[in-house]
Amino acid sequence: MVRSTRSSLAVIDSFQAFSYRELFFGGTTFCCCLRVRLGVMIMSVLGMLFAGLLAILLWFELSTSTGMSHEERAIFVVAGLVETFLFVASILGFVGAVVRKQLFVQIYAYFIYFHFILNLGVAIFLLYELIHVSTTDQVKACQDAIQNTGAQDQCTGIFKVGLGIYGAVAGVVLLVELYGAIIVARYLNQIQREKRNTRASRMSQGAFKMGPPAGGRYSTIKDQDHDDIPLRANYAPAHGQDEFDPYGEVAGPDYRGSSYSAYDGMPMSADLEHGHAKLDSVDSAHHENINNA
Repeated sequence: MVRSTRSSLAVIDSFQAFSYRELFFGGTTFCCCLRVRLGVMIMSVLGMLFAGLLAILLWFELSTSTGMSHEERAIFVVAGLVETFLFVASILGFVGAVVRKQLFVQIYAYFIYFHFILNLGVAIFLLYELIHVSTTDQVKACQDAIQNTGAQDQCTGIFKVGLGIYGAVAGVVLLVELYGAIIVARYLNQIQREKRNTRASRMSQGAFKMGPPAGGRYSTIKDQDHDDIPLRANYAPAHGQDEFDPYGEVAGPDYRGSSYSAYDGMPMSADLEHGHAKLDSVDSAHHENINNA
């Protein structure tokens, strides 16, 4: 029972640790063994070739054609701008993959995402238009113009084959572009992880350097070393040696028995006796004056 519970918990933990984001965008390889950095380089080179060629053709057709309507001209302008921007983004992606520049790879990745969504919308719109047009043309060309039943079936089959070819080509192109976007996203996440790890290692090294050196600056005293140290040192002079007297080595008279006045250079005890004698004489003179009066 305990083993089954542990195994079930391990299975639950493995499911919780599993992430589709890590599965699709967290890898570092594509096609089983190739590095995503190489994939970004190949994609960017192919993007430069195809986008540059399409941009040249679109701008050339726009500049030479004179019978276009305003809607057709607007479509050609938008398509030319998109392919031109894709060409520039492919250059940035190639440079970013070579020098490991996150900003360039990020710009290239975002434009690849935008280009994929745009192509998906265009493919859906064209598929809708082809189905609508093929249905109308099929009725006009196959049902109205052809009276033979076998010929009508062959005509209808041709339209269906055309739709199938377009659907297959559009699906392959979109899948290839989607896989390329996943490759670019993986490489972008790889660069971001490498930068985070480098920043974390630098911070850890800085914190290690700021810490106190091991046993270099501070010293410790063991308990058995300082238990026997007395709080007050007992000093006893050696045999035959007098105790140290700080006043004994001072040259001059010894004034330890009396205070000394700084004004007259005499001991303060003599001043006090002289003052008392003066006070006694003044008091006696004052009493004599009172008696005479």
